[in-house]
Amino acid sequence: MPAANYEIVPNEAPEDGHDDKYLSRPQPQRRRLLVPSLIAIICIQSVALVVTLLGRQSKPAAPRIYSPAQHLVEETIKVYPLGFGTDLSPFQVPSSPDLDKAWEDLYNFGISRISKDEAARLPNKTSPIPGDPGFYIAELDVFHELHCLNMIRKALDPDYYPDWNIKTVERAREHVSHCVDWIRESIMCHSDTSVIVWQWNERVQQSTPKARIPHTCRNFEPIREWGRQNEITVDYNDTIHLEDDLPVPPYVP
Repeated sequence: MPAANYEIVPNEAPEDGHDDKYLSRPQPQRRRLLVPSLIAIICIQSVALVVTLLGRQSKPAAPRIYSPAQHLVEETIKVYPLGFGTDLSPFQVPSSPDLDKAWEDLYNFGISRISKDEAARLPNKTSPIPGDPGFYIAELDVFHELHCLNMIRKALDPDYYPDWNIKTVERAREHVSHCVDWIRESIMCHSDTSVIVWQWNERVQQSTPKARIPHTCRNFEPIREWGRQNEITVDYNDTIHLEDDLPVPPYVP
């Protein structure tokens, strides 16, 4: 068997005072093989790291469009009331002026005024407000959606809200049809992936759905406060056309 390519150093007292019996030193040929091996290992590891990082970044970032209220978006965890039995929300009560006010307090300030700079950053062109120089009309869609849901609620109680009887009032039928489909689109757009589970119910001796689950939500209160603070201050006259110099965004009709 060939001897290992190391040399044996005789047992002489080294100058630094250590008394190691043997000191092994790689021969020049071993050093010549070792350096390329180390370089190859470093290169392989570097390539693997780059591939890993590229793989993580291969999924494109979600497209974002500007909103004047986007700086207020914050996530929170919320569990909805079940909506059955005694686990009801304050909105699950018979129709009344108090209930109407509760709904209107959610969105009835929904038409907003935004600055020219904010209007210029929107993905769609909006109009200046006659009588309010430097400001443009806008509405956050969440307030429009709440309005739509309120109209559907009224249509479900035509005895109390005869103007929203979809069987007898054509305008109500068209409006509610628009609202139902708009809310369908919004639900699909936001696609809540919170998970409803099934748990064993001893009383009925079967697994039943448990819908009182946590959801990752956007905090509504700061957005509602933005709506209140930016409520339009004049009656918007939609018969007046004001020319302005804001460009039409090139990528959204």
